[in-house]
Amino acid sequence: MDQNALEKIRETLLSHHNELNNWLQQKSAKKELHLGGAPVKNVLAVLNELETTLQKLDQGKFGECEVCHEDVNTELLEVDYTASVCIDHLSEKQRRSLERDLELAGKVQRQLLPGYAPSLPDINIATYSKPAQFVGGDYYDFFACPNGSQGIAIADVMGKGLSASMLMSNLQATLRIIGPQFQDPALTAQRLNELFIHNLKLIRFISIFLGIYDPKNFTLQYCNAGHHPPFLWKAEAENIVQLFPTGPAIGLSKNPEFGLDSISLEKGDLLLLYTDGILELRNDRGEEFGEERLKNLMIKFNTLEASHFIEEIKSVLTQFSSRVQDDISLMVFQRRK
Repeated sequence: MDQNALEKIRETLLSHHNELNNWLQQKSAKKELHLGGAPVKNVLAVLNELETTLQKLDQGKFGECEVCHEDVNTELLEVDYTASVCIDHLSEKQRRSLERDLELAGKVQRQLLPGYAPSLPDINIATYSKPAQFVGGDYYDFFACPNGSQGIAIADVMGKGLSASMLMSNLQATLRIIGPQFQDPALTAQRLNELFIHNLKLIRFISIFLGIYDPKNFTLQYCNAGHHPPFLWKAEAENIVQLFPTGPAIGLSKNPEFGLDSISLEKGDLLLLYTDGILELRNDRGEEFGEERLKNLMIKFNTLEASHFIEEIKSVLTQFSSRVQDDISLMVFQRRK
């Protein structure tokens, strides 16, 4: 198993152990309140489990499958550090149960994504998302601000599968609350970092592009927190501008600086936001789709209406590769001519 991943798991479990142990040593009414009538032995059982796992880490036996003695999948350990059997060695009944749970998780996650794009004057919006597995770590959303502005977001949780999807769900709920509250992409990114820096335990970071669009003057203020730079097609100049990061990804540092930038959307301009799954898509020859192919699609199809533009991209991606290796999400934000 990757040593960096092991060390991250060790740090997290040790932190959990110490916090729980310190809490148990407290002699206060609050402890009884938090227990809510549950026996202390239940908490001690969790503490013992953490201690056992830390011992396995020290002995080099952590994450070892009891059947084949190979390493259990890292993503599975991120979700359940007590996992001791590879997915391949689960019984048929256990596999069917897991598949049903994953299918249900996938349905729940898809329902968290917006069912439709907001209606804005002179603006066309279209989206597309495809997870690499039942569930994924990609996320896009819209949120309305009290002053009439429109918030947009697209994010990518490092990693795939259940662990990434759970954090994505947390991000969705958090952004729905604080996005309209701050109405400033840089302040929103800062607040997200404050909230998630201590919760990004086994997953390393979240890249996110946050924008606030003002329909009165057709401007978009944005903060790009370590996300792949969106492409902006400028119709009058007939060239592509990239919106590069103005700060680090969420969870990389405790006190980062998030900058704020802005763009004007002229008639015919088209903004394409995406996650890295589209760039890292590989064909049978091992070639990556890459930035240049995506830019060429903008040059070729920028005059199409947003939803048709998305359909053309989907068609090209399907022809390029039949297998999605990483989650793919796209958002097109276009000012009508």
